[in-house]
Amino acid sequence: MRRRFWLGLLLAVLALGSLCAGRYGSSLSNIARALLFSGDELTQSLVWNLRMPRILLVSISGAALAVSGVVYQTIFRNPLASGDVIGASSGCSLGAVFAILFYQESWFIELCAFLTGMLLVILTFLLASRVRGNRILNLVVAGLILQAVATSLMMMMKLYADPATQLANMEYWLMGGFSDASWSAVLLTLVLCTLGMSGLYLLRWQIQLLSFGEEASTLGVNVKLIRWVSLLLATLLISSVISVAGIVSWVSLLIPHIIRIACRKPISQTMGITAVSGAIFLLLCDTLARTLMTIEIPISILTSLFGALALVVLFVKGRLHL
Repeated sequence: MRRRFWLGLLLAVLALGSLCAGRYGSSLSNIARALLFSGDELTQSLVWNLRMPRILLVSISGAALAVSGVVYQTIFRNPLASGDVIGASSGCSLGAVFAILFYQESWFIELCAFLTGMLLVILTFLLASRVRGNRILNLVVAGLILQAVATSLMMMMKLYADPATQLANMEYWLMGGFSDASWSAVLLTLVLCTLGMSGLYLLRWQIQLLSFGEEASTLGVNVKLIRWVSLLLATLLISSVISVAGIVSWVSLLIPHIIRIACRKPISQTMGITAVSGAIFLLLCDTLARTLMTIEIPISILTSLFGALALVVLFVKGRLHL
């Protein structure tokens, strides 16, 4: 309980600091007045139309990615598993590249990314179900096959893209970012992520039992059904985030691993802490991304940098448990 309180307080302080930070710096008193719809109109517009929706979207996204990561890692019994394992990220990327090539409206890009991400994961399940043997291994192999197909299709579309406009937009989208955050994106992501996280929270005890593999069936768990539902809900979280922000690397891989080391408790007891920690990490990276330089740094550059450094520290100290 104490750990949750301090993490929640840290997230609130970081969000307040993020409201004040930016190219147009604002004092805490000006931000407070803007939050109460008083003070100058420029600060109010800055807070309510730009920074507040972005902070909320980033926080929701960080929480969703972290929760999806801990579900993937538990089900696959691999602390380095993430949404890439069964093709969620590759599917979203393929959909976005397709949309940018043919119709560059933001809503169409988001729709294509979301639907293609979900579709590729469903195809992974269907392909894996056609093969006998270890079901987890079948999912991984099927995911790798469809990732390769998605990657080849993306490269083919990039070949036909206009280098001056479309290709640049594709590459920038693939690096991720929250510069286009809006209240509509916040609402849509909140609804989808609430649906996904609520379902996973209700299934947290069954997901924990899946860490025993097929032996969980002896404990009264419908292994196949719970695995399908849990992975689809986790993919819903990933697709919801990637569709509005592009590829956001490392959050779903790193945060669950750190929480597992710090808390030494199963998913049934750490899902909430994992969500808050993911929100803190991504909000910190996003605040730095828009304040460190005169131009905004794509979010995956910072998440990958910090994630790799953290993984090196864990690896050198012998805390990286595989």
